[in-house]
Amino acid sequence: MDLNSSTTRRRVLLGAVVTPLCLLGGALVGGFLGSIVHGGLPGHLQEWSKILIAVPFALVGVLGGGALWGYLISRITKVGEQRRMMWAGALGFGLTTLVVVLSLTLLEQIIVEQGRGPNLPIHNVFTLLFTPAAFLITFGGAFALRFAARGFALAWRVGLVSGLAAGATFLAVNLTMQALGWVVGAPGAVERATMLTVMFAGNFAAALVAGGVMSMIFLPALRRGMGLVL
Repeated sequence: MDLNSSTTRRRVLLGAVVTPLCLLGGALVGGFLGSIVHGGLPGHLQEWSKILIAVPFALVGVLGGGALWGYLISRITKVGEQRRMMWAGALGFGLTTLVVVLSLTLLEQIIVEQGRGPNLPIHNVFTLLFTPAAFLITFGGAFALRFAARGFALAWRVGLVSGLAAGATFLAVNLTMQALGWVVGAPGAVERATMLTVMFAGNFAAALVAGGVMSMIFLPALRRGMGLVL
């Protein structure tokens, strides 16, 4: 495969595009389902009980998006193992996302609501929590796909490279939007849905970049042409 061929570039571009569409699309569907269930539960239930009840419904969208992602990446990069990569996409992305979201919910309650964390502005707390979250979710998904493609020896490095790309991209988008006035926790931030806007923009860009990086690593000829020992 020619390093500069239009086919190679197209595959990398497709890998970049389908990643946020599948993963964020699935997460949005899952979030919608989970919020409907959460909002319909009796008010006397504790918040954590409501969350645990709503989680399985939210996972439907997340697992479905992850499975579709794994299938499409296997087709785009021609690595085969479509069934294995569907399961890997669903479980790798889904379970990692579940753990990270529950952890973020717990940390938010401790740091923001209970005030037991560091005395930092809310936008700094947001950055410190969500940048590593972007790394971890991407690492989990990329690791799982590389492992499913029968590349266990490479899975850690693929996950690390993709995760670092995602984390750095999320951080860059977050800081850029802060400079443009989209500051989480600032006056009027709730009315502008600042947190949701910054989170979506950052995660979309992170998934886009990570999907492209991972697709490059999955293409052997492109990997060799770039001198990557992965």
